[in-house]
Amino acid sequence: MTWVNVSKIPPNISLRAFPLFAGLEPDELAGVEGFTRRLPLSAGEALFQEGDRADRLFLIRSGRLKVFKSSPQGREQILSVLGPGEPVGEAAVFAGESFPAGAEALEASEVLAIPRRVLLDIVERKPEVAMKFIGSLARRLRYFTALVENLSLREVTERLASYVLYLDSRQMSQGHVDLELSRAQLAALFGTVPETLSRAFQRLARCGAISAERRLVRIEDRRVLEQQAWLQKD
Repeated sequence: MTWVNVSKIPPNISLRAFPLFAGLEPDELAGVEGFTRRLPLSAGEALFQEGDRADRLFLIRSGRLKVFKSSPQGREQILSVLGPGEPVGEAAVFAGESFPAGAEALEASEVLAIPRRVLLDIVERKPEVAMKFIGSLARRLRYFTALVENLSLREVTERLASYVLYLDSRQMSQGHVDLELSRAQLAALFGTVPETLSRAFQRLARCGAISAERRLVRIEDRRVLEQQAWLQKD
């Protein structure tokens, strides 16, 4: 990526809004913020490419980003979709390695960038910050374990049912779920093609589990949806 639009963060933006840094003392927070840079991204703009040096931690202030892998033939596998408050690429930053995947804005977004050396310094001095990052990495590991299970062991209909239930829990939507992605992007997340995903939506609708219109899904029968997602068996 090119750092053309990078600027210092203005006074009205604080890292205290991010759970990872919420416990820092004011002087410690100010020290980190002095090195933090603000980067706006347009929809479709890359934050980093696979293989780029992981010399900065990125925090999403607004918008949504996808983390993805691409094959030489151009096929894309979305690994995760991240939103406000979430870190991007923390594992590679701590390991001092290159980014193993690319990251791109799904919509107009803004991220904050903290140099690796600044991050490591505060982690060494503040064990509570280190523990928060360990927790974040553990949650990410659980997510990718579930992703591997979905891609290797579940059919597309089961993946879709599981994802709708996951979003319902995360959004606390009481059965009215925003898929947050287009059908093409959702297919890339599930490791399939839009036509196969469309048939999965039709199957879940026919069995009475959901009704769907574009990005909006209504859970009509939670028990049936859980059965389709393997979470409950007859």
